[in-house]
Amino acid sequence: MIPFSEKLSFLMHLANTSNKELAAELNVNPSLISLLRTGKRKLARNPVYSKKMADFFAHRCTASFQRQALSETLGVVSISSSLPEEDVSDCIERWLLGHEEPSDIILSGIQNLPKQLKKIPEYPLTSSSSSMPEGESLFFYGEEGRREVFTRVFKELFKLETPCPILFVIDDNLEWLLSDYPLTITTQSRLRELASLGFTFYQIMPPANYINRYAESMQFWLPLYATGQVKPYYYPRLRGNLYRHSMIVVPGRCAQYAASVGSGSTCDITMLTTDKKLVAAFEKQFQEYLSLCRPSMTVHQDTRQLFPLLNTLFTSHCDTIQMTNTLSATTLPPELLKSCILESNLPDFSQSLQQCLDHIPQFEEHLSHARHIDMARLATADEVRSGNVYIASPHAMSPGHPRYTPQTYILHLQNILHLMDTYENYYFLPLHDQDVPDYNLYISESGLSLITRTAPPIIMMEIHRQFMATALQEHLLRRADAVDYTGTFNRSSVHMELRALIQELSAPPQIRP
Repeated sequence: MIPFSEKLSFLMHLANTSNKELAAELNVNPSLISLLRTGKRKLARNPVYSKKMADFFAHRCTASFQRQALSETLGVVSISSSLPEEDVSDCIERWLLGHEEPSDIILSGIQNLPKQLKKIPEYPLTSSSSSMPEGESLFFYGEEGRREVFTRVFKELFKLETPCPILFVIDDNLEWLLSDYPLTITTQSRLRELASLGFTFYQIMPPANYINRYAESMQFWLPLYATGQVKPYYYPRLRGNLYRHSMIVVPGRCAQYAASVGSGSTCDITMLTTDKKLVAAFEKQFQEYLSLCRPSMTVHQDTRQLFPLLNTLFTSHCDTIQMTNTLSATTLPPELLKSCILESNLPDFSQSLQQCLDHIPQFEEHLSHARHIDMARLATADEVRSGNVYIASPHAMSPGHPRYTPQTYILHLQNILHLMDTYENYYFLPLHDQDVPDYNLYISESGLSLITRTAPPIIMMEIHRQFMATALQEHLLRRADAVDYTGTFNRSSVHMELRALIQELSAPPQIRP
């Protein structure tokens, strides 16, 4: 991994920036910038500094050669002269903070999903030619040819009166698409429009040989996954790196087929056909390929599915780890669950809590056989007293959802202490981040992982692909290892912290002048 000092020096050379200029932007002494560049000081943990730094360099790097250098150095093909500054800033900030793993890229996409789904300016999908008559086959070349064919396929789709399945095999790196920001956002918008009309997408995902490119491709598809209209699959065995191909089939209408060498796309040869026999042949080829594949993920939009999924994940004899932005629903005490069920006037919430109550024996059986790391954001006493801390559930954003009182928060903390004292396999790691992400992670060593967004749009992504589960697990384990979570000292420190919070919540609030 490149040291922060080298990253900062690279950006300052690229932006032709002096220590004094950057220091003025951050409102610090220029000597601090010098120390950061030599590696004698580390970047402060305050996220304001990294954000300001990223914004500064994104604003200074707008020329084509600068964006190209950023793209190559950061390994992000979407950084081009057309990418907005705020998106370039996000890429730079992730890189500066060392958040450049595939899991970081995908989690960033999930966190920023509302921004990706916002209304964006429409760019016309222009095409130099009118729609193809039936029975023709045409050939196109290079990246421009790929874009031209994509436009023509969209034209054919929007002429259809009845929604149908659309079959995708995208084996290449999508550089021809992701390096053109207007085309990227327009394509996402049009695909979402098709999903809203009832079209479904069957996608065979690319291999994971080029892991960062795979993560970027997945990030591109996230707004489509949020619709629940995409069924992604993957081929579980090794594939060669020499030839890549992509295929889009609209059954009975048209088919696109492209082939390229290696990871590049500049030498693509792309065919577009409306010949019904060829279209049928490509559809059959896709179905044969699909029969060799496995589901890559399942997207759930029905929040009632959460606790059955957690039950599956936490009843295996495999080690598990989770990170939640409030105290976890899996550790809710029985007396609090029963009270909420009786008092709630939200049927779905009551049903979820009943499932959670029924699951307690299986969860505690799991703790007796396997290690479970529970990373959760710990609220302050003032936050609990303010009545703004939701009791964990997939319905936490619903109107009328119950919030913790100091007494009920104490009950939950006491149950966590009980689990720590009873099961040596249970580790609780309190998180104190002020800006918590709008998602929770649940991962099992069995290869199953679950990502749930806890703010609109609420989706649950059940990921089946082993290497993705491993990447997400490693993402959390690095954070747990940083505090030596298995150490006796850390366990004692957590005990003292929870007991201190219980004592603070038990005392009457102080009246501040």
